Amino acid sequence: MKQIVAILGIAFGSLAQAQAQAHDHMDPYHLIFSQGAIHAHADWKTGPQTSGESILRVEWQSGSAHTPSEPPGPFEVSLWMPSMGHGSAPTRIQRALDPQGQPVEGVFEVSNMYFIMGGDWQAKVTL
Repeated sequence: MKQIVAILGIAFGSLAQAQAQAHDHMDPYHLIFSQGAIHAHADWKTGPQTSGESILRVEWQSGSAHTPSEPPGPFEVSLWMPSMGHGSAPTRIQRALDPQGQPVEGVFEVSNMYFIMGGDWQAKVTL
C-alpha cells in the first residue's frame, strides 16, 4: 500500500497550527487522505507541551458521511523537528476506550509523544 502522510505543524511559544485543513474550533486538525475518502480528526488530549508527555487523540472517519470508521490499514505517528534535523522517541498507538472499558470505533490515542525542546515540530501521520 502506498504511504500517505499528513503533517501537523506545532510551534512552541505560539499557538499550535496545522498544515492540514482546520475543521472547526473544537477539532483543530482535520487531515484528509486518499482524495477525501478518508478523514482523520486529531486533537490534543494532553499538550502539546515540552514539560512532559503529550497525547494526541485521532478519530478516523469516512470522507463521505463523516461517520466513525476504522482506518483502512495500520498507521503511525512520528515526531520530527525540521530545524534541528531530529525526531523524538517512537510513539505508541492504542485504541481509545469508553468509560466502560470498551473500544471506541475508529478512535486511537497516540502517547509517548515527547517534544524534547521548544521550537517548530511536525507530527507526521502516515497511513
